[in-house]
Amino acid sequence: MKKKTLKNFTYEGLGFPIKLQNVTMVLVDGKWHPKIDVRKIADNAICDLAFQKERLTGNQVKFIRTYFEMSLRDFAKEVVNESHTAVAKWEKCKDKATNMDTNIEFMLRLYVHDRVSINTKKEQHLFYEKYTEIRNMSLTEKTPTPISVKAS
Repeated sequence: MKKKTLKNFTYEGLGFPIKLQNVTMVLVDGKWHPKIDVRKIADNAICDLAFQKERLTGNQVKFIRTYFEMSLRDFAKEVVNESHTAVAKWEKCKDKATNMDTNIEFMLRLYVHDRVSINTKKEQHLFYEKYTEIRNMSLTEKTPTPISVKAS
């Protein structure tokens, strides 16, 4: 089997471009194919999406939803607190920015980060309790009242 190494390779199998370095390519039936661990690439990509400086694209939103194995309805209700039609509209943007409300995008990125960075069920449970509490809050324009905290 013939092999070669490409210094730079762009993988698009997840729906959006991912730049890989030093990829081993193998010759199969006269065509060069990357020898890669797609699951590992997906795991790295999901972590990086939370901190990507650019707005999320429709394909990236779809990748996030499918990575966590959620239907449109479940993702809409449990993650972004929007209608499933709004999520479908974002996904139809394909490789263009969704232009979803920035607060929703921040919440989605927070959700992604914490889903992939929390290690124990207890940590996960505590985070989701607080996440749900914050998501369900009704914010007002009133002057804030002083917050009570313990001094020591």
